[in-house]
Amino acid sequence: MSEIRYDIVTGKATIISTERGKRPHDFKITDVERAGGVCPFCPGNEHMTPPTLIEFKDEKGMWTLRGFNNKFAAFSKDAKTNNDIDLYKNKAGYGVAEIIVETPNHDKTLGQLDLKDVENIIKALIERYDDIVKDENIKYVQMFKNFGLHGGASLEHGHWQIIAVPFVPEIIEKEIEGTEDYKNKTGTCPYCDMIRDEKKVNTRVVAENDRFIVICPYASQFPYETWILPKNHMRSFNSLDENDVKSIATLLQPLIKKYEDIFNYPPYNVVVHTLPVGESRDYHWHIEILPRLTTAAGFELATGAYINPTPPEEAASILRL
Repeated sequence: MSEIRYDIVTGKATIISTERGKRPHDFKITDVERAGGVCPFCPGNEHMTPPTLIEFKDEKGMWTLRGFNNKFAAFSKDAKTNNDIDLYKNKAGYGVAEIIVETPNHDKTLGQLDLKDVENIIKALIERYDDIVKDENIKYVQMFKNFGLHGGASLEHGHWQIIAVPFVPEIIEKEIEGTEDYKNKTGTCPYCDMIRDEKKVNTRVVAENDRFIVICPYASQFPYETWILPKNHMRSFNSLDENDVKSIATLLQPLIKKYEDIFNYPPYNVVVHTLPVGESRDYHWHIEILPRLTTAAGFELATGAYINPTPPEEAASILRL
């Protein structure tokens, strides 16, 4: 029998199809495609991208990570006109769009990187975040990684994206409202309670260290979905210290490698959910890793409720590090 589960923060429903639970070998992944031509992210092709905004180098002076504006951005600071008409509201696409190339090696994946390289990715995201939010028009900064064709990656060379916009995305607003509502009723943070309960039950915990925990969330929308949450209440991603960065890297890198090993480099998305810029309400920032093992179809598109064929309890037992 299927179960309808509800996210304790947003109330969003997910249908867990417990009778037809899918294990890794049940998912057929046909996402490995290689693009032809010259890669603009590879060393020697820096002239093919906009000027460098951030760069980390090795002892030989060669760059190991490089960031720049997205040449084909959906948002730009040059967009300054609004064109509202009687019925429809229209705002110009003001914002920031940047690329962080995570390694000079074209074929190296996130799961194959050294821990130091993963730490540098997190440091670069924080550094660019802190610079971007100096713009008073920016209300939210979304950091994410797409991997694989069906994960939305237009180029196969490993990279992250940062898109900053002058509004708060609906899903983030719902999470903040849910956090505030829960806190008003109980006096506690729902994510903190979630962490405490998951550690107690211990059926959906994938891994943990002294600062962070990885879980398959109770109402997982996607099969084998995982979240990385700070154990101590922390509102914003950019408030991480050096030890936090190291702790995240020691969980994120082996977790992605586990996905790569089990599913043969599946398409996925890594998204950071953090507090909007200048927000005074409470929140608990976290990272969501969303494997794209199934395709949203009529029911999901019509209702917004996803059918997940793998219970998170089973997913956690398989992904456990």
